[in-house]
Amino acid sequence: MKVNQVRFGITTLICALIMCLMMSVVPGCQKEVKPTGTITLYTSVPTAIIEELREEFEAQNPGLHLEIYREGTSAVVEKINQEIAAGQVQADLIWVADFTVGEDLKEKGVLLRYTPPEAVEIPDILKDEDGYYCAGKLLIMVVAYNTDTVTAIPTGYKDLLDERYYGRIGHNTPEISGSILYFIGTLLQDADFGEEFFIALAENLPQIQTSIKTTQRIADGELDMGITLDNTVRTLLKKNPSAPIDYIYPEAGVVMVPSPIAIFKDSQNIEGAKVFVRYILSKSGQTLLRDSGGYVSVRLDVSPPERITTITQLRVIPSDKYWIKEHKDDIVSKFIDIFGQRKD
Repeated sequence: MKVNQVRFGITTLICALIMCLMMSVVPGCQKEVKPTGTITLYTSVPTAIIEELREEFEAQNPGLHLEIYREGTSAVVEKINQEIAAGQVQADLIWVADFTVGEDLKEKGVLLRYTPPEAVEIPDILKDEDGYYCAGKLLIMVVAYNTDTVTAIPTGYKDLLDERYYGRIGHNTPEISGSILYFIGTLLQDADFGEEFFIALAENLPQIQTSIKTTQRIADGELDMGITLDNTVRTLLKKNPSAPIDYIYPEAGVVMVPSPIAIFKDSQNIEGAKVFVRYILSKSGQTLLRDSGGYVSVRLDVSPPERITTITQLRVIPSDKYWIKEHKDDIVSKFIDIFGQRKD
């Protein structure tokens, strides 16, 4: 009896040792090790929103810390290009407003090809066909107006050409904004708009400032109307529901700007960067972007904030990201020729 017990004990020990050995050498048998450390994000996402995302991300992923460099898209791109030229990209990830930035960095060969599982919930039009970047949020260019001073509700972008609003309209500049650059590039290629639209718009003497400032000045009554981002209006109304401001999705179609997020292939923490991308594209991350930032989700299974039941309901003016990428400098130069240099 004792001999059998000894044999059983030795057999059990041997089995345990074999199992431990298998877990260390056989793929799939290892215990999952969650990434830790710091990941650095270069982004144009507004500070308040990215900080809220950081807080939830770090709470969900103990051991990971998100370090943020936040500037406008053009400044972020300039910093990245300087680091590429120096041979050492300091960031692990980039997340900006202009979809063509993803295509440009992909062409330069600095991005990691990565398709997160969450991407299955995102329409193909919002993803790079080769898997190098994906939209992390949607920016939709709308017409906002002051409900006290504008008596005829606008129906589209061309309402800003009405001389009744001379000197009392506003919009951003492609010199600093990726979303307005994408907007201008899209309309320049559209037969119903083209360069003539922007020449006529300039004649109405628009005030040039950031989308957030345009939205605020419309709500304050300093401007009657403007081209801005839908989420900035929703965010303002969330804080001040009685503000005299509203917006419309143009009947002829909206310009929709996918905001790309991507990982650099030379990242010092690739696994941590993957976790952040998965979080942003997750239902949890997209819901927070909707509730806190007022954004329409890139996922079809996350309902939009209001007005529409799904982004597939929106009539969208087609954008040629390849043409916009190739003509970025020309778009900015044309804007300056038509509207003049930015004032702030």
